[in-house]
Amino acid sequence: MGSPSPPDRPDLFVVARFLERLWREGEPMVKTRLQVAANVNYDVFAKYLAWFQSRGLVNLESDADGRDRVAITEKGKRAYRQLVEWINEFVRGERMDGPLWR
Repeated sequence: MGSPSPPDRPDLFVVARFLERLWREGEPMVKTRLQVAANVNYDVFAKYLAWFQSRGLVNLESDADGRDRVAITEKGKRAYRQLVEWINEFVRGERMDGPLWR
């Protein structure tokens, strides 16, 4: 079985949920836990994970038990901040002054 194809047109709110959860966690997350936090099914999760990896927004790391964990990269943190600023300003009509995600 090959790797899943990334989404052609990713949903920016799904992207924000993924990155927000990784950013807030502060350490790599087990894939299943991230999938639940992002509120998507496994097939959608796998496609987005491939998309994030292909753009250098996340890395996969293995823990001592051999489980894959997802870690946000510095590029991913910058992308998250820019995305939230854009959503707040243009979708919600707010300026970015307080916490990243309201």
